[in-house]
Amino acid sequence: MKIISQATLFFLCLSSPLHSKSRLGEYFLGFGAFRAGGGDVVEVKGDSLNLSANSPASDFADFALSFNYGNLEDNATEHSLWSLNLNYVMHFNDIHTSAAMFNPYAGIGLGYMNDASGMILGDDGMTWALQLGSEVAFTESLSMNFGSSFFGLWKDLAQTEFSAGLGVTWWINETHGMAIDYDYTFGDKIDYLSLSYLYSWR
Repeated sequence: MKIISQATLFFLCLSSPLHSKSRLGEYFLGFGAFRAGGGDVVEVKGDSLNLSANSPASDFADFALSFNYGNLEDNATEHSLWSLNLNYVMHFNDIHTSAAMFNPYAGIGLGYMNDASGMILGDDGMTWALQLGSEVAFTESLSMNFGSSFFGLWKDLAQTEFSAGLGVTWWINETHGMAIDYDYTFGDKIDYLSLSYLYSWR
């Protein structure tokens, strides 16, 4: 709950107009850090570093690559965790309203997870993912993202997880941006809060 309160405070601070270049349809690299907390049966906490890259595949789709490395701790025992994921994300025509612009998206993905703790999906192996969400642009540089993901292991289709979250992206200019994201996994009941720097070259 502490992570949730920190995220809420940040979003309230951003509720006043800042300056939306999108995270969809753009070339950019991301460098970020995660904090995790919560847990269903036992208290879990952890930290992770994230590297990401986004590249348009067409006018209506992107390739999104991400690598995460970190650790999760439960009962004073620390376990390493890393994952590599590639997603194909389709974004649809912008929907304009008087207050904001909506950009719905859907994605499919493949990846590999190495989880020494077994706390995420219970085992290591190839993973799949389905994504659904929408980006909401408020200004030329400020947007909010509402997203969900259903993912699991290829070798055991019974091992699945569902997460949902929201994020805020602020493009300081055409090259540099910042993003904060909050996600919650409903099976493991873990909160994730991340802060990222974004570098775009177009």
